[in-house]
Amino acid sequence: MKAQILPLVIFVFAMLTFIDRGTAQSMPGSNSFAKLPGYSPAMPRSVRPFSRIGIASHAGLGGIGVDVATAVARKFNLRAGSEFFRYSTTSVDQGADIAISLRMQSGHASLDWFPFGGSFRLSPLIVFTNNNRVRATALVPPGSTITLNGQDYISSTTDPLHGAGSIDFRKTSPGFTVGAGNIIPRSGHFSFPVEAGFYYVGQPDLKVTFTGSACDPTQPAAVGCESVNDDGGFQQSLAAFTARNKHNLSYASFFPVFSFGFGYSFKLGK
Repeated sequence: MKAQILPLVIFVFAMLTFIDRGTAQSMPGSNSFAKLPGYSPAMPRSVRPFSRIGIASHAGLGGIGVDVATAVARKFNLRAGSEFFRYSTTSVDQGADIAISLRMQSGHASLDWFPFGGSFRLSPLIVFTNNNRVRATALVPPGSTITLNGQDYISSTTDPLHGAGSIDFRKTSPGFTVGAGNIIPRSGHFSFPVEAGFYYVGQPDLKVTFTGSACDPTQPAAVGCESVNDDGGFQQSLAAFTARNKHNLSYASFFPVFSFGFGYSFKLGK
């Protein structure tokens, strides 16, 4: 995937540089150009690629992060960044002690296009090194009952049930955002960027496993308990439970993007 993206980025950069230079050479002199309708001195006629750098911190649905951008043409910036967030909680469900941890960690790269020359922008993007994930563990106390796919199971008093679950996402995803606020304002240094959009992660990957022994509530404990690894009925109920909840996660194929931040830009060289 990276080998395909790199030539595309180089091609886009080369085209934008060529167009921007051609536009600058075909423009009238400075005096006559200032008289053209719609001309704004805040937006220069041309921008030397990589002549300015902008850095912005932001907070949003993906956590807290940093973006770095550089101007490549009069209406285009290249931008890359990352964000991070972590959250953990515990709860009790059906008598089981459950611990859940959420980690949001990913990087992104985008081409920011300012079609009207102001602060409004459109940004196709690529999310890469997507390490967003959910982890959960469950301890079913001895003698407690859990229900899987409509079937009740009792946690063994000598070998209680332990469960583990995970949700993972694809590492690379395409996306699109709209925003306001140029990290590299064509006049001044400070900006307050706001961004909203989405990226497509596909079907999330759900896995659920159990260890320990489960007992059939219709049988005496002495004869009705066995390891879940050898219990065909338990494994069938677990597979049906996992498939149903994996289907319910289909709504999470599109991950929303929303953030706001503060930026500062500066020139490189003279």
